[in-house]
Amino acid sequence: IRIKKHRWHKKILKNNDPLVFSLGWRRFQSMPLFSLKSVVAGEERNRMIKYTPEHMHCFAQIYGPLTPPSTGFVAMQKLEA
Repeated sequence: IRIKKHRWHKKILKNNDPLVFSLGWRRFQSMPLFSLKSVVAGEERNRMIKYTPEHMHCFAQIYGPLTPPSTGFVAMQKLEA
């Protein structure tokens, strides 16, 4: 998943922090691993990072249900009314 922190959210998202994902009509909890694509000696790699970048997109690898490509999602840290 390509992800970016919302500009109004004050905290930076940390690697392996539990998030609640709302993906289509499904809602589940997962712990994402964040990574950035880097090119080293002509070879593309996904380099793991500890925190989400301030104003950049990064990739998040999660375990979750299979969904069609380009399905919208929302990730939340807490579910409160």
